[in-house]
Amino acid sequence: MKKVVSIIVVLIFFSANVCLAQTKGESILVDGKSIHYLLMGDKNRKLGQPLIILESNHASNAETWNKVIDLLGKNTPVLAYDRAGIGQSDSFEELPTPENRTRQLKNLLTELNLEPPYILVGHGWGGILIKDFAQSYPEQVEGMVYLDPVDESSSFEKMVAIFDKEGWDGEKVATEYFDLRKKRFQQAPEGIKAEAQVMFDFAKGERRKSELYDFPKIPSAILAGGKQVVFMENPFEPKLSVDYLQMVNLLHKNRIAEFTSQILNSEDSEMVLLSNYSHYLHLQEPEKIASSILSKYYGDPTKKLVKAAQRYDSERFANYLEGLEMHTASGKIPEATINMLGYDQLRKDQPAHALALFTYNLNRNPNSANVYDSMGDGLVALGKTQEAVAYYEKAVLLGEKSQHNDLGIFKKNLARVNGEK
Repeated sequence: MKKVVSIIVVLIFFSANVCLAQTKGESILVDGKSIHYLLMGDKNRKLGQPLIILESNHASNAETWNKVIDLLGKNTPVLAYDRAGIGQSDSFEELPTPENRTRQLKNLLTELNLEPPYILVGHGWGGILIKDFAQSYPEQVEGMVYLDPVDESSSFEKMVAIFDKEGWDGEKVATEYFDLRKKRFQQAPEGIKAEAQVMFDFAKGERRKSELYDFPKIPSAILAGGKQVVFMENPFEPKLSVDYLQMVNLLHKNRIAEFTSQILNSEDSEMVLLSNYSHYLHLQEPEKIASSILSKYYGDPTKKLVKAAQRYDSERFANYLEGLEMHTASGKIPEATINMLGYDQLRKDQPAHALALFTYNLNRNPNSANVYDSMGDGLVALGKTQEAVAYYEKAVLLGEKSQHNDLGIFKKNLARVNGEK
């Protein structure tokens, strides 16, 4: 009965893939090979607006993300694709190692003219792949979301240690488990089988960058399924020398402990344990997955502005500000926040960036006395004292009408520049 249930689950999953595959995508040549992809919300993408990249699990194609993509919204830039050798994409002659997958993705992004920043989302083995990309291009990644990612407890060495601690013959049980899993992919298509081989080599410590088990210091969300349900039923019959369900529970507890440790040591990050769901979280609970992705997509607008000021020259920074509301959760950043960041740029001796912020504030808060005073300060910092006078005068006028608390400061600033005329 257990075997029958497991087979049914596999059939349901692959049937879902077939159904989802009806969604129309496009193909493009990357290094002479056809790569199939789905690209949404990119037509009106603004400077600095993140692109969400969805990296599928082993053997899964881009269409498994359809439900999530629909929930992200039509104006949210998002890319899903079939890795080479999977789904509708051609195979490459090179091994599908994490390093090669990163290069293939980078070349795809170049061909599609999709510039950073990126939000990376990885499911299962895709979690390892997005880590490799983020470690290769850390300055291009703003956030990461992991769905039940591969972790160190999946490695042969760690598995042996976990089993030994339980009082089992760790090497024997781990070898049994690896051998049986490997047999399940022997009849798979060549592209899937090649990636499976890389995964096993990785887990055995061959061709492995050990740092890929670590989580990059980038704002992240880890979502883990807490309920294995039928996936916990033994797909190998009674061929293991220990109880399969007990083994899976043991590994799962170690995974959760590892995820918790990683999140506690990372800023602006969280872990979500979905107790009623299993591995394919985005098929079972797409609303929660989309919500977590959008939390990283929107991020902390203050930190985004600080990074943008470092990344762009003053002209491009002004362009970035004009599109900022497209990827801000509320669609508006408080006047006081923009003002504070403007003065921070003045302290960093970037008056042109400061003026861009003050101008942005003025355009959105034309009745605020404070923004006119700040505009005057920005112009003075650029040596444009004559131009600053009109803004200080407007600040005093509006300040008198509203009985502004800083009216005295506005008058002093006006008197100062009039004395310098």
